[in-house]
Amino acid sequence: MSLKYDEPLVMFVPSLIVTCLHDFYMLMFMALSLQTEAKRLHLWLHTPQPAFRLVGAKLVIAFGSMLISLFVSALFTYIALLAVKERYFHAKMWNHALFIEKGALVVLSIMLLSIHIAILGLLYWVIYRICKQMIPKMAWLAVTLAYFLIGWLFLSFMQTDVYEWLTEWGKIAVPGAVFKYDAAEGWIMIEKMEMMPIGVIVFYGMMDVLIFCASVWLIDRKVEV
Repeated sequence: MSLKYDEPLVMFVPSLIVTCLHDFYMLMFMALSLQTEAKRLHLWLHTPQPAFRLVGAKLVIAFGSMLISLFVSALFTYIALLAVKERYFHAKMWNHALFIEKGALVVLSIMLLSIHIAILGLLYWVIYRICKQMIPKMAWLAVTLAYFLIGWLFLSFMQTDVYEWLTEWGKIAVPGAVFKYDAAEGWIMIEKMEMMPIGVIVFYGMMDVLIFCASVWLIDRKVEV
C-alpha cells in the first residue's frame, strides 16, 4: 500500500505500532506457554529440574524470540522512516546519528519493559493457580482483586519519599529528539538532552528478581501439580 499510494507513512505508522507492541510480547509468549503447561503440570513431578530452571528457561526462550521479532519490526520501522525523511525532512534538518541513538534507547526500553511485564504476568499466573486450588469458581475474581490491590499499594508507594530516594539517583544525560513543524523549513528534528536516573533501572531490576524468585518458590511450595 505504501508503494501503491507513494506514501511512506502508510508503512511507517503500522511498523512503529507493531514495534511498540513488543512491550507485551514476552507476556503473551509466557501466557501461552504456561497455559499449555497447566494441562500437564503433573509431568513436573517426574523431572529432576527445579521450577527455577523450568520457568527460567521459558523466560530465556521468550526473550530470545522477542529479540528476533523486535529486530525485524524495528528494521521495517527504520526503512520506513528513511522514506519519511526523504519526503518530509530537509537533509540539513535531520540528525541521523541522533536518531540512531534515540532509537537504540527506545528499543532497549521496550526490551526491559517487556521483561518486567512478563515477570508480573508470571506472578499473577501463580496467584491464579493457587486460587484455583482453593476457590476454583472464583479464581479469576480473586486474581482481579489481587491485581487492583497490588496496583493500588504500589501506586501509593510511588508517592512516598522512600520511592523517590530509591529511584531518583545516578541521573545521566541521554540523547533525545523532538520533532516540530516549521512553516518555512517543514519538519525539523531538534536535539533535546534528557535526564535518566539509573536508580529506576536498578530498582525495577531488583524488584523483578524478587518477584521471579517469589513466584518460583510459590510454584514449588503452593501450586499442586
